[in-house]
Amino acid sequence: MLSLDHVQRIELENFFVPVQGGIVNDVVINIKPFNGVTNFANIVPVTDFAKSFLSNYPNPNDFYENVSKNLTAAIFNNAPGLGLAQTMESVSVEMNREPIRTLPYPFTSQSIENATGNTDQLTQLEIKNLVIPIQGGTVANATINLDFVDNLAAFPDMTPLANFTRSYLTTYANPNDFYENVSQNLTATIVNNAGAFGLAGALDSISVELERGPNAALPHPFVSKSISSPGEGFDHVVNLEIKDLFIPVQGGIVNDVLLAIDYVNGVGTFPDIVPATNFVKSFLINYPNPNDFYENVNKNLTEAIVDNAAELGLAGIMDSVSIELNRAPIATLPYNFVSQNIQNSAGNNQQITKLELEDLLLPVQGGTVADGTLTLNFVDNLEVFPDIRPLANFAEDYLTNYPNPNDFYDNVSQNLTTTILNNAEAFGLAGTLDSLSLDLLRGPNADLPHPLLNTSIVRPVAIGNQALTTRESFEILPQEDFFKQFALV
Repeated sequence: MLSLDHVQRIELENFFVPVQGGIVNDVVINIKPFNGVTNFANIVPVTDFAKSFLSNYPNPNDFYENVSKNLTAAIFNNAPGLGLAQTMESVSVEMNREPIRTLPYPFTSQSIENATGNTDQLTQLEIKNLVIPIQGGTVANATINLDFVDNLAAFPDMTPLANFTRSYLTTYANPNDFYENVSQNLTATIVNNAGAFGLAGALDSISVELERGPNAALPHPFVSKSISSPGEGFDHVVNLEIKDLFIPVQGGIVNDVLLAIDYVNGVGTFPDIVPATNFVKSFLINYPNPNDFYENVNKNLTEAIVDNAAELGLAGIMDSVSIELNRAPIATLPYNFVSQNIQNSAGNNQQITKLELEDLLLPVQGGTVADGTLTLNFVDNLEVFPDIRPLANFAEDYLTNYPNPNDFYDNVSQNLTTTILNNAEAFGLAGTLDSLSLDLLRGPNADLPHPLLNTSIVRPVAIGNQALTTRESFEILPQEDFFKQFALV
């Protein structure tokens, strides 16, 4: 049995919306059909509807939050005419706007509405190139994310919050604090003074993300993110990127490595991240097993970090750690490849592998060039990982020889993911996957002159699982004839 999910994503670039003085925006629309839908609507009518709605928006003084919320509601209200009746679980509209005179910062507003009428609103504000007087003074970018309570009707002016944030960071009083302290102190100050910013009772959560480039003490890009939910304390995540690191596996190649540490809720004192960074670099450049897959490498590294938490200053304060290895194509696997391993303090281990197939010519909708990304989410605590090459070769052949030229991209991505899972044993994947997804991204064409992204997600479901309804779970038989065309040797 398989459980199917799908998302359609369309981007309208450089689109003029007549609000807040009028400015050009990038607009992203996401449509999520109900689980199990296999007959997909043509995306062109909803695209044209959104363009008409935005270009003729009647209330020039509305905030962007109002605009995106009103558009999601209008799409649901007009679902029958758009071919979406009874098929759409949720829709979201994301508006990305460059700085304007009254708010000179990049700004994003995203509204999400589901089939029951529930709405959620997310707002993001980015303040670039701030000099923060800590750790010798460094230039950083700050991003504030506001997740409003559901079904909020009136939204605050973001200008006071933006101005306060800029002043707080550029005049920060404690020069020896880490970035973790700065972002946590700022989120706490905003939450504790929510009324002054028009946010009292309006927030589910707020986060502050500080991103800075390398400096003398830590020569790697670094991100510190603090998240606060009113009344529930703080969560904190740090990300550190080590670029162009040589790892002696699979013939040896240069990689970009991303270390992420999620601290336990409520940590107030943060460790120096330098020891953990040096440990990661030493572990990877001296890795002893040249024939290991990347999945083995980063799993072994996350386990080593947890095992050595005390000497790295992380004992008792680390909820989880992840290592992501990003590798360019090599002779034996000529595709971009990402391997991520996540281990929590209890020892539970999760592995995610991504494979990027670029510039594929798909013989559908008149023939278009697309990029495909396969994401494999393995079952927890898997010990042995499969060779990914048979799957990569099959996926490329399947897409470039797809037999139904009139199918939508939605059909293509769903058919490939179901074919892979229904034939998992041939790829060494039987019993190893929690889920498999395929992203298909293509540029504009004559019928739809906008970038389009389709995501299909398929999950194995136990036949005896009564928690899933008929609509949410059904069986798709293997596409045997088509599969035999690409039989693995």
